[in-house]
Amino acid sequence: MKSRFAKILGFIKKRPLASLAGLFVAGVLGIVLMHQVEAVPQVACSPCHVMEPYVQGYHDGDILAHKHAEAGVACIDCHDNGIEDKVQETVWYITDDFDDPPQKRAFDNEMCTKCHSVSDIVAKTNYPEGNPHDSHLGDLVCSDCHYSHEKSKAACQKCHNFEFLQNLPAEWERKADSQNSK
Repeated sequence: MKSRFAKILGFIKKRPLASLAGLFVAGVLGIVLMHQVEAVPQVACSPCHVMEPYVQGYHDGDILAHKHAEAGVACIDCHDNGIEDKVQETVWYITDDFDDPPQKRAFDNEMCTKCHSVSDIVAKTNYPEGNPHDSHLGDLVCSDCHYSHEKSKAACQKCHNFEFLQNLPAEWERKADSQNSK
């Protein structure tokens, strides 16, 4: 082992530019490979047992993540981490030192408005009782109501029982559902 290390050091000393170029190429290939692997949630996310329910929900179920999967949106379209995050997550996985369940990530509205037009959403949700996207509650963040990995829950149903709240799609928790689960 020591002689192999000495040979590597000798090569680096004799050919520093070639060594640097090799390191650069290895780094680029590593990043490209990591990005390709991330496109397949079963490979990139499922190995951590804490991530399996999230990956399963992406592939099947009545939650927003599955609706995104049906629309061709990949996990990394919203969960694209920088290289520092990838290294840290790998260290947590190897050392078995991670939160179970994972901490909820906070996304600002810009994450959603990359794909969804606010004006289109406001127009589609202009109900006679009011518009949940033009709320008297002030500045809400999309994720105040829209949950990706569990049933979404309209913030307005804490106080109101509007008709449109009774006709929400399957990925939404209805007021009756939440009362039955208590």
